[in-house]
Amino acid sequence: MHSIMPRTWDKRTALGLALIAAGLAALLGGLYLLLPVGYDFYHWYWPAPRAWLAGETRLYDEASRGYYLPPWTVWLLLPFSLVDIRVGMVGLTLLSLGMALYVSIAYLKESGVSRPLPVSLLAALCPYCLQVYLVGTLDALSLLGVFLAWRGAKAGIPWLLGLGTMFALTRPQNVVLTGPVLLLGMRDWSAKDTSKAAAIPSLVMLATFIGFGLDWPLRWWQNLHVAPPIPYLVTSSYDALKLLGVPYALAVIGCAALAVWTVRRAWKSGINAETLDIAVVVNAIVSPYMLSQSYLLLLALSWARLAARRPLLAAVPYVMSIPLLFRAQGLWDTLGLWDAAFPVVLLVALLAEQRMGRRGEADRRLDQ
Repeated sequence: MHSIMPRTWDKRTALGLALIAAGLAALLGGLYLLLPVGYDFYHWYWPAPRAWLAGETRLYDEASRGYYLPPWTVWLLLPFSLVDIRVGMVGLTLLSLGMALYVSIAYLKESGVSRPLPVSLLAALCPYCLQVYLVGTLDALSLLGVFLAWRGAKAGIPWLLGLGTMFALTRPQNVVLTGPVLLLGMRDWSAKDTSKAAAIPSLVMLATFIGFGLDWPLRWWQNLHVAPPIPYLVTSSYDALKLLGVPYALAVIGCAALAVWTVRRAWKSGINAETLDIAVVVNAIVSPYMLSQSYLLLLALSWARLAARRPLLAAVPYVMSIPLLFRAQGLWDTLGLWDAAFPVVLLVALLAEQRMGRRGEADRRLDQ
């Protein structure tokens, strides 16, 4: 039987595939040997799903102290927990990097950027994002959820909004404000579409009560108070302002005012890219618990769009991440005011870019 393709094409294709396979094998082997097992993955995200599957924990009890993620994350982590811990770490790292690149590229393409890869690579390899890959967290999955929910809200696709919401909630601190802003996209939906959007979250919640017990919310709350999160690397605005001597009540009032401004802005503007850019950044400022590794969402979405339009302006917040490379040897055991300032500086840059864009449009109208 003769081949449909020319012989030369077959040989080149075979050689290309062989080289790709060899490259992937070298990459996976190198990561397996060199990539350290992340702290979070080692202590919680690898052992907790294994213990739950073996019936050793119901979750949020003595056998799984320190696990604060929603219960459905256990199911998402099982593929990485049922293998050798180093294999699981490599898999989660590659998946996180892939999701960060995919979301950033897709988001930029939706914004009309013709060559998004260079900017997306810069975003995904920012020192703040490297923490996600090295620690072994689910921030990239939360990023994917926010993007899918935004697509669903903007395009009127109920099931996509529901699915994205559950993925986004794998790291609840990432959607304290972003979630309500995205849900504004449902305000003109029919009751039927609203029900469709609620279907996936409702089914997932029902499954968690079956799989983890009806009292898992109470156990989660008790777990949070018995073994509260370590205040290591926390970059919340409230802690930062406390170090600066600002009263806690004043910090709460300021963050609340910023949140209200963001929601009002979203209500007037609708669910578009500018709305998401601002919501994601303000969320990092007003969330009561924030880690600099969660800046992955800010970089893959808000910063990437800014960098595609105003590279010099985007360079200012990006440079702020570079000292993290030098402080990662143990000098960052207390709150970094520098890191807490990153979303504030990025917000200022976004607002400045939007203002410049409006001025440019006004000038073009005058020229016409």
